[in-house]
Amino acid sequence: MSDFRMNPLDTVWLMMESADTPMHVGVLAIFDKPRNAPADFLSKLADGMRASKQLVAPWDCQLSGRGISPRLVEDQDFDLDYHFRHTALPQPGGERELGMVVSRLHSHALDRTRPLWEFHLIEGLARGRFAFYVKIHHALVDNVNGIPLVFSMLSDSARRRNMPPLWARPLYSSATEEGQDGADESLLSALASPLDTVASVSRSASGLLRNAFNRKEGGSFLIPRGTPRSTLNRHIGSQRRFATWQFEQSRIQQLADATDSTMNEILAYLCGSSLRRFFKEYNALPEESLIGALPISLNERSERLPGNAIAGLRVALGTHIGDPLARLEAIKHSMQDVRKDRESLPDEAVTPYVLMRAAPIYASQMPAVGRFVPPLFNLSISNTPGPEKPAYFNGARLEAIYPLSPLMQFSALSIDCVNCAGTFNIGFTGARDTLPHLQRMAVYLGKAADELEERVLAEEGAR
Repeated sequence: MSDFRMNPLDTVWLMMESADTPMHVGVLAIFDKPRNAPADFLSKLADGMRASKQLVAPWDCQLSGRGISPRLVEDQDFDLDYHFRHTALPQPGGERELGMVVSRLHSHALDRTRPLWEFHLIEGLARGRFAFYVKIHHALVDNVNGIPLVFSMLSDSARRRNMPPLWARPLYSSATEEGQDGADESLLSALASPLDTVASVSRSASGLLRNAFNRKEGGSFLIPRGTPRSTLNRHIGSQRRFATWQFEQSRIQQLADATDSTMNEILAYLCGSSLRRFFKEYNALPEESLIGALPISLNERSERLPGNAIAGLRVALGTHIGDPLARLEAIKHSMQDVRKDRESLPDEAVTPYVLMRAAPIYASQMPAVGRFVPPLFNLSISNTPGPEKPAYFNGARLEAIYPLSPLMQFSALSIDCVNCAGTFNIGFTGARDTLPHLQRMAVYLGKAADELEERVLAEEGAR
């Protein structure tokens, strides 16, 4: 019988959840059917997934207990038909219809009396395509988003068949079986000595403080300043909007090469340019630059602490700068500064430093005081690497994959990207009441790439 104890860092996501801020992550994956697939391909696919008897923990586990260390115990009344659903889009099955269905599914919180996940097989897309929408609570996901989880169920072979569904694959790596308390011991040891924690951060803080004071905008996580209160930092409701855009990865790489930039810098530029145009259209563009938070896992720097605690790099997106090339240069300088901040920390200081700077984020989610906490950032931006080769599920080729993020209170937008098999897939998760025309933001992302290409070509022609 399964019995897991969740570590305290993961349960923070449960504690921050409210009626207006459900804390699940989502993934939308779109597939092309195999060549010469029979008419009943999807019905047989659904039957095969539903018939799988290889259910493993924690897919069949529900929450038990409260506080900072609840347990996951086996659900004796587990009902697969509740968690796995096969639905069809209304005609004509275009991007608009898909976006509306996924927006609705992502708006509703998971039922805490059941295992914390749902899997939707969606048919009826144009050109005979179909989609998976996967929804799982962030407390169960060891990553910034659920993308690696979905990739784990795919294959690089188009010939492989009878592939097991997601719930037949192990998931929970940061929970511990009864009697195996290594994860919690690591956490407790990291937090056990406040004096050592303060000392380890202080030893490297002088340079960070000096850089933050000298910086004109954006600051650092030690001294976050220059974050304007914007439309993105209003109180949000539970309803979500979702929009997508896809680039060929080669196009983004060409822009990076032509401007001596990295892929992440081009991503930040495209997001900043899209936001600038969107908010200018509504006469709501702040005079100061909007600030994006690029989340990273603690495991990137420290393997002592498992779980999905999230750190973040604050990047000024140059939304107050009109010239595209000047905007890109400002973003590059901002990203270089935050890299220096982070790299200057010794390994033993990473965990306490991140926990310390995350405190205002958690405080901002408290109903009584949240509106008084100054915003650390205006939106979240992430980029997840995927496989370079095409991926398949039972012969169906993955065409596109998009993350859907949870939104915290007073943070109405998350832009999340996946680079996979030669494509750059970008998903926009927004609060519906705050950003009712979210698809325009995605369209402006494409226009920003067009504009940068024109300027780069013009610069090269003038030489």
